Amino acid sequence: MRSKLIAAFVILALMTVGLSHLSFQRNEKPLFLLNAAMKKAWLKILPLFEKKYNVQVEAIYGSSGHLLAQLEITKTGEVYSPATPVYMEKAVRDGVVDPNTVTTVACLRLAILVPANSPIRSLDDLVKGNYKVAMCDLKSCAVGKFAKQSFEMSGLWNQLRGKVITFTENFSKLVSLVALGQVDAAIGWSVGHYWYPDKVRAIPLNVSTPYEPCIQIAITKYAKNRDLAAKFIQFLKEPEVQQILKELGYEVVNK
Repeated sequence: MRSKLIAAFVILALMTVGLSHLSFQRNEKPLFLLNAAMKKAWLKILPLFEKKYNVQVEAIYGSSGHLLAQLEITKTGEVYSPATPVYMEKAVRDGVVDPNTVTTVACLRLAILVPANSPIRSLDDLVKGNYKVAMCDLKSCAVGKFAKQSFEMSGLWNQLRGKVITFTENFSKLVSLVALGQVDAAIGWSVGHYWYPDKVRAIPLNVSTPYEPCIQIAITKYAKNRDLAAKFIQFLKEPEVQQILKELGYEVVNK
């Protein structure tokens, strides 16, 4: 009798553990790896997506390189969205995203970001003046890599490099430095102005560029819910999402 009670207890315990595990899996939020260059837009877009599909998602915002490294190490994430194509091309080469799902979301423009009351009005002002400049990391951050290549192509990198006093982890932190007045200028995306319209002014840069800096997104090789991931990518083409992007200064595309 006692042995039967012990056996029954063991079975019950195993069932409880199993049900708890299933419950955890059921409640686990899908993970989206999203570039920081579009963070302000993502924060508006995700709640709309969650409401439409009655789902909660977890988002990590970061530099394109760091997000890709995280994806490759943890092998976790439904979608990966870098700020420029070079990181997506690497993700495809490394086999961590489905190349058939790569979609262009919006394009960006390089600019000098300065405090609203700054005397800087042009690239010439920045080059000739004694200013403290911030940039994004030159390897892992899309705008840092893109800006360095662009200035090298234009023959200006050596003049600008000496003015850079700090390199930030991602674009979001870069814009914050300008908004807080902690640097005289930053080389970033023009959308930074729309993040802090009363504090940040964008001066468009007309320099040679190595490629078109467009934000992309794709379903990862490790996606647990491909259907949801596909719905999110499709959702980015909805008129309300396109309007959000336009209002925040992103150049929307239909590719």
